Amino acid sequence: MFDYFVGIDVSKNKFNYCVMGSKLEVVKEDSINMDYEGFKEFKKLNEEFPNAVYALESTGSYHINLLSFLISYKKEVCLVNPALIKRFAQTISLRKTKTDNIDAVIIAKFICKNIEHIDYFTFQNIDDITALARVRENLAKEIAKVKTQLKQHLVVVFPELLFNYNVFTNTILQILKYLPTTAIIKAADEKTIQKVFDNIKTKHKVNITPQELISLAKNSIGASSDTWAMVIKHDAQMLIFLNEQLENITNDFINRINNSKKDDMEIITSIKGISDTTAAHFISEVKDIKRFENRNKLSAYAGIDPAIKQSGSSIYSNGRISKKGSKSLRRCLYLMASGVMKFNPYFRAYYLKKRDEGMKHRKAMIALCNKLVRILHAMLTKREAFHMSEPL
Repeated sequence: MFDYFVGIDVSKNKFNYCVMGSKLEVVKEDSINMDYEGFKEFKKLNEEFPNAVYALESTGSYHINLLSFLISYKKEVCLVNPALIKRFAQTISLRKTKTDNIDAVIIAKFICKNIEHIDYFTFQNIDDITALARVRENLAKEIAKVKTQLKQHLVVVFPELLFNYNVFTNTILQILKYLPTTAIIKAADEKTIQKVFDNIKTKHKVNITPQELISLAKNSIGASSDTWAMVIKHDAQMLIFLNEQLENITNDFINRINNSKKDDMEIITSIKGISDTTAAHFISEVKDIKRFENRNKLSAYAGIDPAIKQSGSSIYSNGRISKKGSKSLRRCLYLMASGVMKFNPYFRAYYLKKRDEGMKHRKAMIALCNKLVRILHAMLTKREAFHMSEPL
């Protein structure tokens, strides 16, 4: 299929490459600066070795410019999870020597040994939608961190509010922005507090009254100080800002997916419990279902296939998933599975069946993820909406 395999190890200011033949012999290797002149120099390598596949690790943001440049003129470009390269390196050597040159050789050897799985690694394109998906995912993770932080702080400052109300609503967050501690609430008169409530901008019903807030503050055991006021105010402002950013990016993200993959969106969201947001993330990761010959390849790409171990002539599964695929797709599938488990009778029945068979919650959810992958692959391949004719 390919005569040469090019492994690329990327760092901040340069990248090393190794051209390897089909018999794992090193044909050429060098180091090139990470700049325009370096990119032009590297492009000549494609003329020297036209029937080659390129592979590089996903390295935060360092790889993005080189990857974009490569796929502008080269179809066979693979982006590999660094964890896979690390595990592969451990299987071929017990030495802990690590240099950029050696890393490039290992990456070239990895793609040569795994060329039959090239569909898992080939990067189809890098576009605005993929970038938006990553930004949205990172924002969601950051919001989760700040929420945990706010809860920890409110346990000390205003536990009564935390335990009796959803403190993550826009209403409560805006109240905490202006009235961050019980001491400040108790020191203010009712008219001042009512003014704060009147100035709250929210699309939803306010879930607490000024009188309820005052009553909670008067009977609170929470600590109050200028420092705590600053901490709570910071948390509230940060969440308000991040939530606004997430809403804007989510709307843009879904609109772009609808514009380019409207039919796929309609097919996927025909399953009750799958939202526009998770459907859009699924599409941004999978891109084209034709990339995956069967549902097993899609499961493997998501890393929810069984981890297989071999000892001598024995091959067995340890009951865990491989986690070798796309972490973002795996997370998306778990969110989709959570949604259908709660709101879709068909999938909930399947989940409960697995629980009755003795599976713990987490394992039953992974089984549900695989069930979902099988159905999604069939739906997108046949271009059909969901129907519950398939047996559990």
